Amino acid sequence: MWFKQVTLFQLPDSFRRKTQELAQKLEPLAFSPCLPSLPSSQGWVSPVHEENAPLVQTINGYTMLCLQIEEKILPMSYVNQELLKKLKEIETQQGRKVRQKEKFAMKDELVATLLPRAFTKLTRVYGYLDPENNGLVLGTNNQKRLDQFRTYFTRSLNEETHPLNIKKLGPTLTLWLKTQNYSSNFALEKACLLQDPNQENRLIRCQHQDLLAPSLQGFIKDGCQVKQLALSWQDRIQFVLADDFSLSGLKYQEELISEAKDLEAETLQQKFIADFLIMSGTLSALLKDLRAALRLEQEETGVEGQGKIVPMAKVG
Repeated sequence: MWFKQVTLFQLPDSFRRKTQELAQKLEPLAFSPCLPSLPSSQGWVSPVHEENAPLVQTINGYTMLCLQIEEKILPMSYVNQELLKKLKEIETQQGRKVRQKEKFAMKDELVATLLPRAFTKLTRVYGYLDPENNGLVLGTNNQKRLDQFRTYFTRSLNEETHPLNIKKLGPTLTLWLKTQNYSSNFALEKACLLQDPNQENRLIRCQHQDLLAPSLQGFIKDGCQVKQLALSWQDRIQFVLADDFSLSGLKYQEELISEAKDLEAETLQQKFIADFLIMSGTLSALLKDLRAALRLEQEETGVEGQGKIVPMAKVG
């Protein structure tokens, strides 16, 4: 349950008053298994894999929720293969070509016939409310999953979300790499992704490299900017920071994992509490330090109380 990816959205100040109503608001959109005739289904489930566990889990002020998505696996290549067989049968038996409109209708009929027999895949997207950063922390960077979670979060609370455009962090991260002038809470690791702003297809990927070596610094002198930068925070977490303020490849140091193990959890519920307690507090402090180091300022969300969720702010 330890997040390997992180995307952070800002919540409006007015949302603080609604956390007590969260469980009640989520209930109408609780997960129901996918009907045979539908390609997918989604809804809220408990973050804990225990029967009758509540939809909302609040530990030390942090509140976690989980969206479950069930999707039918029906490859279009197989559908097209079956459609081709039917088309050939009609051509052979009736001696005619099938028109385009009829083909579309036959394909829709095939999909409807095959869906009830298709395998399904379950995906869980976790997120929690972070009071320290007044944010919604999602454990994914996948745009499709982010959109699904935010859509359901918005529907459940009857509030609209309006992501703001974020000024890219590339220039700031490039300056870090060029001058080695950044917060002492962070240290450079040995990986980065550089991009030439004038030639977006020109990407330089560096793995297990000294980022201060003259050869790599030469790309920066040529105008390339940092798109992703590997960092560590207080010798507790290693991660890759992207220029859109998303985090990926999180690796928690063994000392941090041991803190959760030392709580001697036995049941699934106890293990969830232990992991979530350590992870949420640690990520909250990391994100707070990142915002300070990057001099991020919260973007105005318009009239207070409109209930917008916006990505973490732009560089000041």
